[in-house]
Amino acid sequence: MHRIAIVGSLALFLSPTLTAQEGCAPGDWACWDMYPTYEDVPVWQGDAWDSEVDSPVLIYLHSLCAYGNTGVLEEETWLKLWPSSHDSSGAYVGLKDRVVGTTEGETGWLYVLPNGAVDPPPVSLNCPLAEGCRYWNAVPGCCAYNYFEPGSYTEISAGAPNHVLYINGLIRYLKNTYNIDEDRVYIFGYSNGGYMAHRMACENGNVGTYAPEQPERISAIGSYAGVTFQDIGQCGGVWPTNILHAHDTGDEECLYDGGLDTEWAGVCYPGYPRPYPGALATVGSWILINEADGDGHFGQPITPFDLNVPYSSADTIRWSDGREGSQVEHWRGVFGSHEPTFSSQFRTRLIRWFREHPTPGSPQSSEDPCPPDLNGNGLVDGGDLTQLLGNWNQSGAGDLDANGTVDGADILVLLGAWGECSG
Repeated sequence: MHRIAIVGSLALFLSPTLTAQEGCAPGDWACWDMYPTYEDVPVWQGDAWDSEVDSPVLIYLHSLCAYGNTGVLEEETWLKLWPSSHDSSGAYVGLKDRVVGTTEGETGWLYVLPNGAVDPPPVSLNCPLAEGCRYWNAVPGCCAYNYFEPGSYTEISAGAPNHVLYINGLIRYLKNTYNIDEDRVYIFGYSNGGYMAHRMACENGNVGTYAPEQPERISAIGSYAGVTFQDIGQCGGVWPTNILHAHDTGDEECLYDGGLDTEWAGVCYPGYPRPYPGALATVGSWILINEADGDGHFGQPITPFDLNVPYSSADTIRWSDGREGSQVEHWRGVFGSHEPTFSSQFRTRLIRWFREHPTPGSPQSSEDPCPPDLNGNGLVDGGDLTQLLGNWNQSGAGDLDANGTVDGADILVLLGAWGECSG
């Protein structure tokens, strides 16, 4: 689901299937070549981070066979949410440099980069194609390939790593170790990591999944090119979660319309390529689960979206008024790929989206972190001023001082917030 496989030998699928008991013991993360303890997981602290102030946290879940085979290297070489940068679409203020305003004062972001599992031998011989690949055991179709039950489209053996419990425990550790804003716990995943992000939302608040431990609440998840369960009946978090699903219509690895995994499951288990849903099925399932308004509303497009594609853009569509005020949003790229080069505009909008989506039902959920940013691009700039002037002497968008009329006082408010939005 992240790398296109080239198969050069029948030996890839002639190996005998080995039992789960020959793998790792449950919870022995070092056996799976993960960070042995939660204390070892990289937690990067923004320059403005203040241990005395509740701070937002973003957990990044890497792809299958991640760039450099670790979450850190994938962030450093591809995603690049941490450093500030600039491209043809403008400037991006990285998580490292962002200042987050709160009622307690200013702080910065915490950015967490865990690693998924690498299966040891002899289990790794069940699907040699995936040997050495780091992965998350997210859904029946992705991506614990060495634990797929032969002759099945849906079954995974009990010996596979339980990454749902692992990530829940990681969130608990973060809350116990750092001063975390518990209404701003976010997960973003790419490809296999996107599947895992959806899985965590599917389990949000499901006490039975985590017993005897308690579930740790997730405020919002975002996914790029990673979908949810093929069977919607397997997904249904007790607690609603804000959902962002980004996907490009030109994706040739995790198809926008869904399909069969012939590149991995179909090679290791001939005759049993596992199905996966498309982007619209994924978004539709969350509209249903969150009980959101069925009428989607288009927002400001992201232009450019993928720097590899001239004139690229992504539509943004939002479904609101879900359970406890939860929202579902879809960013639909056009003519891009599974491995885009994200623009500064995309990164800016992504971090803003998370900041706008605290835990559904929390006191913060009705707050707009940057009211003068009328067009939602993460900046207060000329576009916002143009929109304000277009509503001159009227009510509605641009009435920043809430006096019922867009006037000179609102211009002063907008100019006072000029530049990058806080957070």
